[in-house]
Amino acid sequence: MAAEIRVTRTPAAIMSLSVAALLFEGYDINVYGAVVPYLLRRADWQLTPQFAGLIGSAAVVGMLVGSLVAGPLTDLVGRRRVYLTTVVCFSAGSALSAVASSPEFLLVSRVVVGLGLGGFIPVSLAMVLEYSPAARRTFATAMASAGIGVGGGLAALATIWVAPVAGYQGLFWLGVAPLVLIVPVALLRVPESVILLVSLGRVDDARAQIRRYRLPVELPAEPAAPAVATADTADTADTATAARPLASLFAPGQARATVVFWVTNILSLLLIFGALTWLPVLMIKAGYGITNALVFLAVFQAGALTASILGSLVADRREPRTVVLAGFGCAVVGLAGLAAHPPTALVYPLVMLMGAGANGAQNLLLAYIATFYPPHSRGSGLGLAVALGRLGGIAGPVVGGLLLAGGATAEQNFLVFAAAPLLALAALAFGPRIRA
Repeated sequence: MAAEIRVTRTPAAIMSLSVAALLFEGYDINVYGAVVPYLLRRADWQLTPQFAGLIGSAAVVGMLVGSLVAGPLTDLVGRRRVYLTTVVCFSAGSALSAVASSPEFLLVSRVVVGLGLGGFIPVSLAMVLEYSPAARRTFATAMASAGIGVGGGLAALATIWVAPVAGYQGLFWLGVAPLVLIVPVALLRVPESVILLVSLGRVDDARAQIRRYRLPVELPAEPAAPAVATADTADTADTATAARPLASLFAPGQARATVVFWVTNILSLLLIFGALTWLPVLMIKAGYGITNALVFLAVFQAGALTASILGSLVADRREPRTVVLAGFGCAVVGLAGLAAHPPTALVYPLVMLMGAGANGAQNLLLAYIATFYPPHSRGSGLGLAVALGRLGGIAGPVVGGLLLAGGATAEQNFLVFAAAPLLALAALAFGPRIRA
C-alpha cells in the first residue's frame, strides 16, 4: 500500500525544522575546525597537532555510534522520537564543549556532540524524503542537506565575529541554540512518518497523523485488509522484510549497491572531515592570515551549497549517480589545483570546487541513497551508510594531523586528500542507476 501513498507537497514545518536543525548540525560539525587555530595557541593546554586531530575524530566516532544506533532504530520505533532525542544530544554536547577545562574533557564533549549529529542526519533526511512529492525528492532532500553547508559557512563567519569578543567558548555556546529554538517547536509540529506507519501495517495510526498534523498526504480510501501470514504471499515477504530492516539491505538487487554506498561514504567523509578540521590551518601554513583562512572555510561551504541545489535539480530530471560522480570530479580538480600553489585569484574558485565535491557531493549522495532504498529499510540504509562512512571521517583529521606533525607542506596535504574523491569515483561507477 505504501506505493499508493501520494504526497502533494512537502509540509513547511517538516522542511523548515529539518533545515534549521541541519544548519546547526553543520555549524557543530564545522566549528571545531574553525577553532583549532585558537586551541593550538592556548598555552595552558599545550595541544599538539596529533591530539587536535584526535579531538576532531572524536566527534566522528560519536557520529559512527549515533548512526549505527539511530538508523535502524528509526525503522523500529519511528522517526519522531529519534529526531527529538538526537537534537537534544548534540545541543548538550555543545554546552559541554563550551565549559571544557582540558583537551581530554573537550574530546569527550565532542563524542557527545557526534552521537547526536550521527543519529540526526539519517532520520531527518528520511522524513524529508518521505514527505516530499516523488518528482521532487532529490531536490527536497538536497535542500535540507544544504542546511549543513550553510551552518558550516556560519561557523566560519561566527569565528571571525564572535571569537574576538567571547573567545572560542562563545562559538560552542551558539551550538546550544537548537535546545531552545527547535525542540519546543518540533514537539508540536513534527509528525511520525506516514509512509513508515503504512509499511508496518499501522494504517489507522497513519490516518490519525494525517488528521492531527493536517498533512498533504493522500491514502487510498478503502485500503485492502491485511493479508493472512502465509509463506507464499508478497505481503508476508514485505512484512518479514520490514521486521528485519538490516537484512533487507542485502536482499537480491540491493547487496552490491549497499557495499558501494558504504565504500563511497567512507572515502567521501574522509575528505570532508579532513578538510573541515585542517583547511584553516593549511591555508595559514600556505601563507594566508587567520581571517582569510576562515573566509576560505566559508567559500568551501558556499561551493557545497551551490552544488547541492543545482545538482539536485539535475538529479531529479536525469540520473542521480551521474551528478554525484561529477561532484567527486570537482573535488579532484579543486584539490589538485590547490596543490599546484596557484595565484590568489584562483584559490577562491578552487576552494569552492573542493567544497562542491566534498560536502556538495555528500549531500547528493545521501539523497541518492535515500531514493534507492524502500521505506521499510530507508532509515537503516541511510544510517549504516553514514555510520560506516564515519570510519573515513575518523581517519581524515588524524591523517591531516600526522602529515602536519611530520612536516608535510600544505600542497602535499592537498594531494593526499585528493586520493579520496578519486577512489570514490571508481567505487561509484559500480553503483545502481535510478530513473529520474
